[in-house]
Amino acid sequence: MNFKTLLLGSAAAMLMAGGAQAADLTVAEPVDYVKVCDAFGAGFFYSPGTDTCIKIGGYVKFGTSFGNNSDLGTFNPAYPDSNWGNFYTEVSIQATASSVTEYGNLTGFIDMRAKTGNSSGSDETLSDYINASTNSAYVDSAYLELGPLKAGYFTSLFDFGRGYNDTGMFGSDSTVDHIQLTYAVNGFGLAISVEDSRDRGAIADGVVDDGGFYDGALINQDNVPDVVGAVTYASGIFSAKVAAAYTNQSVSYNFNEDAFNGDSGWAIGGGLEIALDNFSAGDRFFISAAYGDNANSYTGISGGTSVAGFVGPYLNNAVSLLPGTSWSALASYKHVWSPQLWSSLSGGYANFDGTDYGDFGAYDANLDAWRVGFTTAYTPVKGLDLVGDVFYTNVKVDDETANVNVVDGDAWTFNLFLKRSW
Repeated sequence: MNFKTLLLGSAAAMLMAGGAQAADLTVAEPVDYVKVCDAFGAGFFYSPGTDTCIKIGGYVKFGTSFGNNSDLGTFNPAYPDSNWGNFYTEVSIQATASSVTEYGNLTGFIDMRAKTGNSSGSDETLSDYINASTNSAYVDSAYLELGPLKAGYFTSLFDFGRGYNDTGMFGSDSTVDHIQLTYAVNGFGLAISVEDSRDRGAIADGVVDDGGFYDGALINQDNVPDVVGAVTYASGIFSAKVAAAYTNQSVSYNFNEDAFNGDSGWAIGGGLEIALDNFSAGDRFFISAAYGDNANSYTGISGGTSVAGFVGPYLNNAVSLLPGTSWSALASYKHVWSPQLWSSLSGGYANFDGTDYGDFGAYDANLDAWRVGFTTAYTPVKGLDLVGDVFYTNVKVDDETANVNVVDGDAWTFNLFLKRSW
């Protein structure tokens, strides 16, 4: 064997050994980069390894409010924004997961929020007060949706919106646990929902312990869920909605049976929005009205954006149970000055008229309120809003049964906040 043969044999052996060792090495998997999902709109991306599309959003909001509410008399201590010092910070984290199935789109949505321990200003509900006091995170809304079926904690089917302002005029403004079925065709929509009445102030059975006359009286409340139906229509410049509700929120006192009995009620309302782009690009006009019998939270006498909520969260819970008729109406106009600047002017009225309070005798309670508001919002850069919201409110409460004189309250409040959304 000559030197050339030995060299070639050695090289071949080394190549074979190297190939065997390379075969034993683990081959790196290709990187699974995040892919954009355009099936559900902007901002969605595929969850790696699945067919589910994810979207993450939220905001950070810093605000303050100040005003003068001294004319509200005894209600003033419960009203939080009579001074400059009530700064607060609110945060929201939102997540949406959607995928396509043979039964329609399957979606899950959550909006978790938290506030610092200072007051958030006007129209503070009891839930707002508790969350701000404890600094706890809470569910603002959450739902699952499959095709026409939607279930969870989200805006009531009855609601129409409170105008183009941050504070809102008086009207139904409730987030409730409910299940909703919707059918849409040719611009028309039909929907029906079954809603938890407790989210609107209904109470459970029990014994009254108010430290006064009603101690020991029984509460006979059926806790029947609210049933709400709605018809919507959208075409061209018009968008309209008519809704009706059956409820069992109110409670009347039966003196002979020494019990509070649940009273059924109903409400009907409608809203109309007109796009005025032909007049001025981006301009909008909105009107709505509602009437209720034993359904105070559906007309804005109690609830989220309400008369009773304006003067304090505790009165809000009490008024939600009173039997009687009520109605409300509002109008709101939005003008767009430029792509970065718009303003709105809104006004509304609400009235409650008490009825006979069971066998206990005549119950004569009346409540009137009206409000006007002006809002301006400026967006210097995408995702950042600077909003100023000023409004004037007048409230009159007359409860002759409880020997309460007529209480007239006048208040004005200015809200200012910065909001970074994404």
